[in-house]
Amino acid sequence: MVIPTKRLPHLPRLVDDYFHDYGKVREFFDGDFRDAAAYERQIERTLARRIPREELAAILREQNQSYGCGPRTFGQIEAMEREQACAVVTGQQVGLFSGPLYTIYKALTAIKLAERLSRNGPGRAVPVFWLASDDHDLAEIDHLVLLDKDNRLDEVRCGMPSRELKIPVSALVLPPEIADCLRRLADLTPDSEFKADIIAALSEAYRPGRGWVDAFARWMNRLFPAHGLIFIDASHPRLKELGGEVFYREISEKSAATPPALAASRKLRDAGYEGQVHLHEGILNIFYAERERRSIQWDGRAFEIKDPRETRSKEELLALAKEKPFLFSPNVLLRPIYQDTLLPTVAYVGGPGEIAYFAQMKEVYEKFALPMPVIYPRKSLTVVERKIDRILAKYHLDIPDLWGGADRIFRSLGESGVPEPLGRTLSLAASHLEQDFEPLIRDIADFEPTLKESAQLARGKIVQQLKFLEKKIVRAAKKRNDIAVGQIRKAGDHLYPNGHLQERVFNIVPYLLKYGPAFMDKLDEAIDLDEHDHQILTM
Repeated sequence: MVIPTKRLPHLPRLVDDYFHDYGKVREFFDGDFRDAAAYERQIERTLARRIPREELAAILREQNQSYGCGPRTFGQIEAMEREQACAVVTGQQVGLFSGPLYTIYKALTAIKLAERLSRNGPGRAVPVFWLASDDHDLAEIDHLVLLDKDNRLDEVRCGMPSRELKIPVSALVLPPEIADCLRRLADLTPDSEFKADIIAALSEAYRPGRGWVDAFARWMNRLFPAHGLIFIDASHPRLKELGGEVFYREISEKSAATPPALAASRKLRDAGYEGQVHLHEGILNIFYAERERRSIQWDGRAFEIKDPRETRSKEELLALAKEKPFLFSPNVLLRPIYQDTLLPTVAYVGGPGEIAYFAQMKEVYEKFALPMPVIYPRKSLTVVERKIDRILAKYHLDIPDLWGGADRIFRSLGESGVPEPLGRTLSLAASHLEQDFEPLIRDIADFEPTLKESAQLARGKIVQQLKFLEKKIVRAAKKRNDIAVGQIRKAGDHLYPNGHLQERVFNIVPYLLKYGPAFMDKLDEAIDLDEHDHQILTM
């Protein structure tokens, strides 16, 4: 079962056109993701580039060895080095216990696309997962949301340094409190035959004192042991050396990436779209990251490093970029340029927000003399468990009904919850009682005047009994209504938690605890490269 992409809530119009009317957005991208010729062209351009494959492979072997990756991953690295294999790249912030579900969907999409390109040629493609270790948005990665044993939304949160600090994730180690997170996760979730093994595997990956990025990669490797997924930690000092020319040029030209991106933003606005990345003249698209990530601005005479304020001449900053490139990291705009300077990227797998910001990137790629990869939409999925499927069927609801908000559904149930036909029948009975009893009372009074009061009293008792019956019906309806509200709210929390798509909120671990490792196989089977609508997986 699928739901048309057009029906997804909060989908930017640009992304809708990217899926359904590519001609409208063609000028902002460099190849239709549905067109096989686009990949062939990108492979040819990638093979024509000089990429430091030997040095890159040595770093990748070192990193993936430390993550516990298996022979297939090292075979993929060998193919990238020796067989001129291209890369299908995806990436994500390194969220707690792998972060939101769409992180898993991204990885599976990249794996499947690399396999397809390898089958269909020309050449071979390998899947690469870019660990966003330079990122400093700790509030995005320090927690996971789940449904507890009573189907109530709750969260597990790991203590972090102050969120006011812009410390890159690569500098973080797991605190002792990570053990409390694992215990809380175990306490909140139902017991199952799989629970002990899954918690043990998580505990092995997320040991106190281990690097946050390292723990994420180890856990992801446990989820994809046989797929040959290659992980790359973007913050590695030797990678910064290999890609340091990007930082040098951004400094040398006082923000080389901003003018072409601003030009693209103007074109997007003229076409009726909104830019995703907000840009400012004079602010470089790199951070100075000696401890925290600090923005850099050109004030017309020198470079000013912010918070705390520090001034450097252009020559000083260029010397640092050449001698110590590890002191710099790219922002969201320059990250793809740094990434694709290092990797032989044929396609990037991204979500709707990433598709939107890549629309500002085409001229930036041209500025840095790089071929822009094909932007392939990650697969989008909602998992519907049987108990939730039964609720939807009972109340004749579709998943998009919940995307519209459960309150609207509650209003449609009515205030009293009494079915409209029954309510009409009760009103009709009450009015008939008044009308039909009046002539009866007159006839009784004519027959025997002393019985008139008894007849009126009998009518009053019957009216009172009818009102008592109506109250009982309303109470029964309210009880049913309360049950319906509870069940619909439960379905909403499962399928549209906190007003967002399930894939953006929930983590994979609770599903693994419930269904075991076979859940990953189910996802693998469900995700279909030929299906570009939102897929439904019923468990």
